[in-house]
Amino acid sequence: MGPARPSINPADIPGWQTPSSKALETAAAQNLPLVIYFPGESDGDASWMGRELAEMAKKDAIFIRIPYNADREKSVFDESLIPTSKLLSDNPSRDYKVPVGKATVLVADSWGNEYFRFATPPKHPDLKGAVDKVSDKVDGTNKKLQKTYDSAKAAWEKKDATATLAAIRKNFKEGVVGVAPQEETIRLYHELMDSVRSDVKGLAEKGGADADKQLKSMKNTYKGTAVAKDIDEAISGLKK
Repeated sequence: MGPARPSINPADIPGWQTPSSKALETAAAQNLPLVIYFPGESDGDASWMGRELAEMAKKDAIFIRIPYNADREKSVFDESLIPTSKLLSDNPSRDYKVPVGKATVLVADSWGNEYFRFATPPKHPDLKGAVDKVSDKVDGTNKKLQKTYDSAKAAWEKKDATATLAAIRKNFKEGVVGVAPQEETIRLYHELMDSVRSDVKGLAEKGGADADKQLKSMKNTYKGTAVAKDIDEAISGLKK
Protein backbone atom coordinates (compact mmCIF):
# COMPACT_ATOMS: atom_id res chain seq x y z
CA MET A 1 0.00 0.00 0.00
CA GLY A 2 1.56 3.29 -1.10
CA PRO A 3 1.79 6.48 0.92
CA ALA A 4 -1.44 8.36 1.41
CA ARG A 5 -1.95 11.38 -0.78
CA PRO A 6 -1.89 14.66 1.10
CA SER A 7 -5.35 16.17 1.38
CA ILE A 8 -6.12 19.27 -0.64
CA ASN A 9 -7.41 22.32 1.15
CA PRO A 10 -9.95 24.05 -1.14
CA ALA A 11 -8.89 27.37 0.36
CA ASP A 12 -5.48 26.92 -1.28
CA ILE A 13 -6.93 26.72 -4.79
CA PRO A 14 -7.10 30.13 -6.52
CA GLY A 15 -10.54 31.35 -7.56
CA TRP A 16 -10.22 30.62 -11.24
CA GLN A 17 -12.40 32.45 -13.74
CA THR A 18 -13.09 31.60 -17.37
CA PRO A 19 -11.94 33.80 -20.29
CA SER A 20 -14.97 36.04 -20.71
CA SER A 21 -16.07 39.62 -21.22
CA LYS A 22 -17.28 39.61 -17.62
CA ALA A 23 -13.80 38.74 -16.31
CA LEU A 24 -12.25 41.54 -18.38
CA GLU A 25 -14.89 44.01 -17.23
CA THR A 26 -14.16 43.12 -13.60
CA ALA A 27 -10.43 43.52 -14.17
CA ALA A 28 -10.89 46.88 -15.90
CA ALA A 29 -13.29 48.18 -13.24
CA GLN A 30 -10.85 47.30 -10.45
CA ASN A 31 -7.72 48.11 -12.52
CA LEU A 32 -6.35 44.63 -11.89
CA PRO A 33 -3.89 42.67 -14.03
CA LEU A 34 -4.64 39.17 -15.24
CA VAL A 35 -2.87 35.94 -14.42
CA ILE A 36 -3.67 33.60 -17.32
CA TYR A 37 -2.98 29.92 -16.72
CA PHE A 38 -2.69 27.43 -19.59
CA PRO A 39 -2.52 24.01 -17.89
CA GLY A 40 -0.77 20.99 -19.32
CA GLU A 41 -2.81 18.08 -20.69
CA SER A 42 -2.88 16.13 -17.42
CA ASP A 43 -3.01 19.07 -15.00
CA GLY A 44 -5.86 19.25 -12.52
CA ASP A 45 -7.11 21.80 -9.99
CA ALA A 46 -4.26 20.95 -7.63
CA SER A 47 -1.48 21.25 -10.22
CA TRP A 48 -0.84 24.89 -9.39
CA MET A 49 -2.09 26.05 -6.05
CA GLY A 50 -1.11 27.43 -2.66
CA ARG A 51 -2.44 29.73 0.02
CA GLU A 52 -0.44 32.72 -1.25
CA LEU A 53 -1.71 32.23 -4.81
CA ALA A 54 -5.27 31.94 -3.55
CA GLU A 55 -4.88 35.20 -1.64
CA MET A 56 -3.47 36.92 -4.73
CA ALA A 57 -6.55 35.86 -6.68
CA LYS A 58 -8.73 37.66 -4.15
CA LYS A 59 -7.10 41.09 -4.28
CA ASP A 60 -4.05 41.44 -6.54
CA ALA A 61 -5.14 40.02 -9.90
CA ILE A 62 -7.91 38.22 -11.77
CA PHE A 63 -6.89 34.58 -12.20
CA ILE A 64 -8.09 33.03 -15.47
CA ARG A 65 -7.72 29.39 -16.40
CA ILE A 66 -7.84 28.39 -20.07
CA PRO A 67 -9.13 24.86 -20.77
CA TYR A 68 -6.44 22.61 -22.22
CA ASN A 69 -6.46 22.64 -26.01
CA ALA A 70 -3.94 21.02 -28.36
CA ASP A 71 -5.38 22.69 -31.49
CA ARG A 72 -3.11 25.27 -33.08
CA GLU A 73 -4.78 25.42 -36.49
CA LYS A 74 -4.91 28.89 -37.99
CA SER A 75 -8.24 30.65 -37.59
CA VAL A 76 -10.67 30.26 -40.49
CA PHE A 77 -11.92 33.80 -39.94
CA ASP A 78 -10.64 36.63 -42.09
CA GLU A 79 -7.78 38.42 -40.42
CA SER A 80 -8.38 42.09 -39.75
CA LEU A 81 -5.71 44.75 -39.66
CA ILE A 82 -7.22 45.90 -36.37
CA PRO A 83 -5.87 43.89 -33.40
CA THR A 84 -8.46 41.87 -31.50
CA SER A 85 -8.52 40.26 -28.07
CA LYS A 86 -6.50 37.05 -27.91
CA LEU A 87 -8.12 36.15 -24.61
CA LEU A 88 -11.65 36.34 -26.03
CA SER A 89 -10.84 34.58 -29.30
CA ASP A 90 -12.09 31.11 -30.20
CA ASN A 91 -8.66 29.70 -29.29
CA PRO A 92 -6.53 31.69 -26.79
CA SER A 93 -3.90 28.91 -26.68
CA ARG A 94 -3.28 29.36 -30.39
CA ASP A 95 -3.38 33.14 -30.41
CA TYR A 96 -1.02 33.52 -27.44
CA LYS A 97 1.26 30.93 -29.11
CA VAL A 98 1.33 28.66 -26.06
CA PRO A 99 3.36 25.46 -26.64
CA VAL A 100 1.21 22.33 -26.81
CA GLY A 101 1.32 20.22 -23.68
CA LYS A 102 3.38 22.63 -21.57
CA ALA A 103 1.85 24.47 -18.65
CA THR A 104 2.31 28.18 -19.24
CA VAL A 105 1.43 31.25 -17.20
CA LEU A 106 1.03 34.75 -18.60
CA VAL A 107 0.74 38.00 -16.69
CA ALA A 108 -1.25 40.57 -18.62
CA ASP A 109 -3.01 43.87 -18.15
CA SER A 110 -6.76 44.05 -17.61
CA TRP A 111 -7.34 43.81 -21.38
CA GLY A 112 -5.29 40.64 -21.78
CA ASN A 113 -2.20 42.29 -23.30
CA GLU A 114 0.72 40.06 -22.31
CA TYR A 115 3.70 41.50 -20.43
CA PHE A 116 5.30 38.49 -18.71
CA ARG A 117 5.44 34.78 -19.53
CA PHE A 118 6.50 31.82 -17.40
CA ALA A 119 7.32 28.52 -19.12
CA THR A 120 6.35 26.71 -15.91
CA PRO A 121 3.92 27.79 -13.17
CA PRO A 122 5.91 30.27 -11.06
CA LYS A 123 6.37 30.43 -7.33
CA HIS A 124 4.48 33.15 -5.51
CA PRO A 125 7.38 35.67 -5.20
CA ASP A 126 8.12 35.53 -8.93
CA LEU A 127 4.46 35.85 -9.89
CA LYS A 128 3.88 38.69 -7.43
CA GLY A 129 6.92 40.52 -8.78
CA ALA A 130 5.55 40.32 -12.32
CA VAL A 131 2.05 41.39 -11.27
CA ASP A 132 3.46 44.42 -9.46
CA LYS A 133 5.31 45.55 -12.60
CA VAL A 134 2.34 45.46 -14.97
CA SER A 135 1.19 49.01 -14.24
CA ASP A 136 4.55 50.49 -15.23
CA LYS A 137 4.64 48.32 -18.35
CA VAL A 138 1.19 49.56 -19.35
CA ASP A 139 2.25 53.18 -18.87
CA GLY A 140 5.23 52.62 -21.15
CA THR A 141 3.10 50.97 -23.83
CA ASN A 142 0.51 53.74 -23.69
CA LYS A 143 3.17 56.41 -24.15
CA LYS A 144 4.59 54.55 -27.14
CA LEU A 145 1.17 54.11 -28.75
CA GLN A 146 0.19 57.71 -28.02
CA LYS A 147 3.32 59.05 -29.71
CA THR A 148 2.60 57.04 -32.85
CA TYR A 149 -1.08 58.01 -32.79
CA ASP A 150 -0.11 61.69 -32.53
CA SER A 151 2.04 61.23 -35.64
CA ALA A 152 -0.86 59.60 -37.46
CA LYS A 153 -3.23 62.38 -36.45
CA ALA A 154 -0.77 65.07 -37.56
CA ALA A 155 -0.34 63.36 -40.94
CA TRP A 156 -4.11 63.10 -41.34
CA GLU A 157 -4.55 66.80 -40.63
CA LYS A 158 -2.09 67.44 -43.47
CA LYS A 159 -4.18 65.16 -45.73
CA ASP A 160 -1.24 62.76 -46.04
CA ALA A 161 -3.18 59.49 -46.16
CA THR A 162 -0.09 57.36 -46.86
CA ALA A 163 1.78 58.60 -43.78
CA THR A 164 -1.41 58.34 -41.72
CA LEU A 165 -1.86 54.70 -42.64
CA ALA A 166 1.82 53.92 -42.02
CA ALA A 167 1.56 55.21 -38.45
CA ILE A 168 -1.74 53.40 -37.91
CA ARG A 169 -0.20 50.14 -39.10
CA LYS A 170 2.68 50.66 -36.67
CA ASN A 171 0.30 50.89 -33.71
CA PHE A 172 -1.80 47.96 -34.89
CA LYS A 173 1.33 45.83 -35.29
CA GLU A 174 1.88 46.09 -31.53
CA GLY A 175 -1.19 43.86 -31.12
CA VAL A 176 -2.35 45.78 -28.06
CA VAL A 177 -6.09 46.07 -27.44
CA GLY A 178 -8.36 48.08 -25.18
CA VAL A 179 -6.08 50.93 -24.15
CA ALA A 180 -7.04 54.52 -25.00
CA PRO A 181 -4.34 55.35 -27.59
CA GLN A 182 -5.14 52.18 -29.54
CA GLU A 183 -8.87 52.92 -29.44
CA GLU A 184 -8.14 56.39 -30.82
CA THR A 185 -6.00 54.80 -33.53
CA ILE A 186 -8.90 52.52 -34.47
CA ARG A 187 -11.26 55.50 -34.74
CA LEU A 188 -8.79 57.30 -36.99
CA TYR A 189 -8.43 54.17 -39.12
CA HIS A 190 -12.19 54.01 -39.70
CA GLU A 191 -12.20 57.72 -40.57
CA LEU A 192 -9.43 57.12 -43.08
CA MET A 193 -11.23 54.13 -44.59
CA ASP A 194 -14.45 56.14 -45.03
CA SER A 195 -12.49 58.87 -46.82
CA VAL A 196 -10.76 56.38 -49.11
CA ARG A 197 -14.05 54.68 -49.98
CA SER A 198 -15.42 58.05 -51.05
CA ASP A 199 -12.36 58.62 -53.24
CA VAL A 200 -12.65 55.14 -54.76
CA LYS A 201 -16.31 55.69 -55.56
CA GLY A 202 -15.48 58.98 -57.24
CA LEU A 203 -12.76 57.42 -59.37
CA ALA A 204 -15.01 54.51 -60.33
CA GLU A 205 -17.68 56.95 -61.51
CA LYS A 206 -15.12 59.05 -63.35
CA GLY A 207 -13.58 56.13 -65.24
CA GLY A 208 -10.83 56.37 -67.79
CA ALA A 209 -7.12 55.59 -67.86
CA ASP A 210 -6.22 58.14 -65.18
CA ALA A 211 -8.75 56.68 -62.76
CA ASP A 212 -7.44 53.19 -63.48
CA LYS A 213 -3.88 54.33 -62.76
CA GLN A 214 -4.86 55.98 -59.47
CA LEU A 215 -6.87 53.00 -58.31
CA LYS A 216 -3.99 50.62 -59.03
CA SER A 217 -1.67 52.84 -57.03
CA MET A 218 -4.20 52.86 -54.17
CA LYS A 219 -4.44 49.08 -54.34
CA ASN A 220 -0.80 48.78 -53.31
CA THR A 221 -1.07 51.46 -50.60
CA TYR A 222 -4.18 50.01 -48.99
CA LYS A 223 -3.35 46.32 -49.31
CA GLY A 224 -4.79 44.35 -46.38
CA THR A 225 -7.08 47.15 -45.23
CA ALA A 226 -10.86 47.34 -45.07
CA VAL A 227 -11.00 49.12 -48.46
CA ALA A 228 -8.90 46.62 -50.42
CA LYS A 229 -12.02 44.85 -51.71
CA ASP A 230 -13.64 48.15 -52.72
CA ILE A 231 -10.57 49.09 -54.74
CA ASP A 232 -10.44 45.69 -56.48
CA GLU A 233 -14.12 45.94 -57.40
CA ALA A 234 -13.65 49.47 -58.74
CA ILE A 235 -10.72 48.37 -60.93
CA SER A 236 -12.72 45.42 -62.25
CA GLY A 237 -15.64 47.71 -62.98
CA LEU A 238 -13.48 49.99 -65.10
CA LYS A 239 -12.54 47.07 -67.34
CA LYS A 240 -16.14 46.30 -68.27
